[in-house]
Amino acid sequence: MKQQRILVVGASGFVGKNLVLTIAKRKNIRILVRATSNIELFKGNSRIEILYGNLETDQGIAEALRGVDIVIHCAAKTMGRSYWEFYNTNTLGTANLISAMHSQNVHKILYLSSHAVCGPCSSDTPRREHERPTPISFYGRTKKLAEDLIIKSGLSFTILRSVSVYGPHDKEILTYIKLLNSGICPIVGYGTKYLNLIYVQDLVDLIIRIVETDHFFNSIYFANDGQYYALDSIMDKIASALHKKNIKIHVPTFLALFIGLLNDVFVQADKKLVTRDKIRELSCQYWMCSSERVVKNMEFKPKYSFDRGIVETIHWYRKQGVLS
Repeated sequence: MKQQRILVVGASGFVGKNLVLTIAKRKNIRILVRATSNIELFKGNSRIEILYGNLETDQGIAEALRGVDIVIHCAAKTMGRSYWEFYNTNTLGTANLISAMHSQNVHKILYLSSHAVCGPCSSDTPRREHERPTPISFYGRTKKLAEDLIIKSGLSFTILRSVSVYGPHDKEILTYIKLLNSGICPIVGYGTKYLNLIYVQDLVDLIIRIVETDHFFNSIYFANDGQYYALDSIMDKIASALHKKNIKIHVPTFLALFIGLLNDVFVQADKKLVTRDKIRELSCQYWMCSSERVVKNMEFKPKYSFDRGIVETIHWYRKQGVLS
């Protein structure tokens, strides 16, 4: 069987960086990035072929797909001020990619979706893949529309609905780590909140497993580490790994939404701490889903507990000089 030629879209993002660097340890990989993307990590690596384009404006996609067998679609807009900012990247960008795949006779796609597509649980019963999605954020709604496009595209696909991912290169968890490192632990709303997590290397290993086993049977899977976490315990574990004591500050949801609004209006994109869209998600009590299907069908066995993963994440950030 010949080696499958892979194109990664969204390689400059958090998961994309970890994925490309892992694949490039063993084989050649092609990536499609914007001309403005920070890809210093990839330059000089002979196994990484860098092509430039833009999903939103439909530039360079067809050229990047020539000779490709499989597309791994990691590109996403996770922070934005309006619905249309999310739509242009997450939905329209996916539509342009699908169209270009058809034009170049590329038939297989792995789409990195999100738990946000489904929305939170109404109780402590974890969500499953067959349940009707009820997204509550712009991000979740536009990712759901992208899923619909892929499902109806005629392509052979696997959709991975990842829960909250953490690990090296993740700017979102770094924000929380820095706050906890300063001794402050802000929490939106009141009452105990529950969620799933997954360490980035476990997610990367699952993506690679799907590609290497050619598992493109029009399947949808939740991806998490198999555990359910109370948000308080996550914050306590981060503080413990930092050797810091922290003061938990509960911020009423209405006030948090107002702070998110101020961030949306007055703070430039790369400086935002939080947005209204993210606050909508953080205010919910249960973000839980079952990974039973992917464990059964893909024999997925996560290697990282949160205790291990957060220690490695903090160590990595300290090595990079961004955390004291």
